[in-house]
Amino acid sequence: MMEQLTLRSLATANHFMVFASSVIVTGIISHFLKVDSFRNAHIIYQEVIATITLAVSIVAMVLPFIHRYKGYLLPFNLIVSYLWLTSFIFSTQDWAGGRCPLNGPGSGDCGLKKTVIAFNFLALFFLLCNVVVEGLLWREPRVPVNPPSTKERPVSDATAPETSSNV
Repeated sequence: MMEQLTLRSLATANHFMVFASSVIVTGIISHFLKVDSFRNAHIIYQEVIATITLAVSIVAMVLPFIHRYKGYLLPFNLIVSYLWLTSFIFSTQDWAGGRCPLNGPGSGDCGLKKTVIAFNFLALFFLLCNVVVEGLLWREPRVPVNPPSTKERPVSDATAPETSSNV
């Protein structure tokens, strides 16, 4: 039971870190979309993935403490981790390796762009950690809420064990 509480706490911590990363990425990308007219598929993709993850992770932080939760977000975490990997690749292609000042939006906001790269990676990392934790929760044997009680049958003369009384 202690292992399950530890796994549930880890799942909540991972969900919180994914939530925090998606808040930061959503905020920065929203800022870029507000102040600059530059919009390409990479920017829109990053905004959509961060926003969807933000909405789901709000609920996901609470789910591990529901008694009947058994790692049901494993498929979601697996799928979304690949989407965040793609977001990380897009941001790295666009803004890393000296390409930051040349690629929009906000040609002078290299610090913010590198922050997006970093938090894309952090979200990916904690989603992958959560895949492992949720997988362990999924495999955890279920302890029944009310274990079946064993009842003894009443003993009668017909079911009583044979005793030899040779005196």
